[in-house]
Amino acid sequence: MKILPLLAFTLVAHFAWADDFSDRAAAGRAASQTPQGSAFDNSLMPMLGKAGQVCDPPGKVLPQSELGEFDLVGDITQAGVLINVEVKPQTPLSECFAAQLEHNRFNPPPRDHTYPILVQLNVSN
Repeated sequence: MKILPLLAFTLVAHFAWADDFSDRAAAGRAASQTPQGSAFDNSLMPMLGKAGQVCDPPGKVLPQSELGEFDLVGDITQAGVLINVEVKPQTPLSECFAAQLEHNRFNPPPRDHTYPILVQLNVSN
């Protein structure tokens, strides 16, 4: 697979919804070193691999406009549902990842409330 995680998944306790994408991403980056966040991030990696197999299958050559980095933010509920998903930049590939991840059921976050996640990916041929 040609998708390289820049940061695995990052996770931060969610006490107030940050409606700005850059605020949500910054909060995820800041929490990426927490032990709880790291353990939870590792549990999400198989879903990222499955999304990559669908969105960027082996042998497929993506157009130049699809290459490069994108960020995905979202919230995982206690029921293991990914909600409030947003990607930047919006491309067919980043939107494919968002759609694929929204169809999964994740482990509940380590605390009794919704957790935001940040996924940063770099795609190359």
